[in-house]
Amino acid sequence: MSLWSRLMSVFGAKAQAALDRVEDPRETLEAAYQKQLAALADARRGVAEVLTSEKRLELEAESLRGKAERQAQSAAAAAGAGDDAAARTALEREAFVSAQRERLLGEVADVRAQRLGLEALAGRIGQRVEQFRTEKIALGARYVAAKATSRAGETVTGLSSDMEDVANMVERARDKAMEAQARAAALMQLAGNAGTGAAFVVDEPAIQARLTALKHASPARLTE
Repeated sequence: MSLWSRLMSVFGAKAQAALDRVEDPRETLEAAYQKQLAALADARRGVAEVLTSEKRLELEAESLRGKAERQAQSAAAAAGAGDDAAARTALEREAFVSAQRERLLGEVADVRAQRLGLEALAGRIGQRVEQFRTEKIALGARYVAAKATSRAGETVTGLSSDMEDVANMVERARDKAMEAQARAAALMQLAGNAGTGAAFVVDEPAIQARLTALKHASPARLTE
C-alpha cells in the first residue's frame, strides 16, 4: 500500500468516525426517550392538578350542604315560632344553597371524568415509554455490536490488503537469515583450517630402514 493510499485511509477513517458521532442513533433514541418522559411527567402533573381541583370542589359542595341543612333548620324553627316570613326567607336561602351545591356536584362529576381520562392517558403514555425504553436498550446494544463487528471487519480487511507486503518482508528476512547462516558456517570452516595448517606425517618405514642400516654399519664408518 502506497503512502498516499495510507494517508487517504487514515483521513477517511477519521471522517467516518466523525460522521458516526454525529449520526449516533443512541443519541437520537435517548433524545426521543427524554421527550416521552417529559410528556409522561406533564400528564401525571395534569392528573395531580385536576385531582386537586376535584377535591376543592368536593369540599365546597360539602360546605354548601352544611349551609343548606342549617337554613332548613332555621326555617323549621321559624315556622314553629309562627314567624312565617322568617321561615320563608330561610327556605328560600336553603333552596338557593342547594341549587349551588347541585351545580357544584355536576362540576365535580365533570372534573372527575377529566381526571379519569388523564389517568388513562398517563397510563398509556407510561406503557409506551416503557416499551420505547426496552426498544432503546435493544437497539443500542445492537448498534454497539454492529460497530464492533464493523471495526473487526475493517481490521481484517486492512490485514488482508497488507498481507502481500508482509509476505514479502518475511521472505526477505528468511533469505537474509539463510545468507547469514551460510556466511557464519563458511567463516567457521576457514577458522578451523587456519588453526590446524598442513599436518606433518612421519615416514615410519623409512625411519626404521635407516635405523637398521645404522646398527649394521661398522664402527669405523660410524666414527668417520
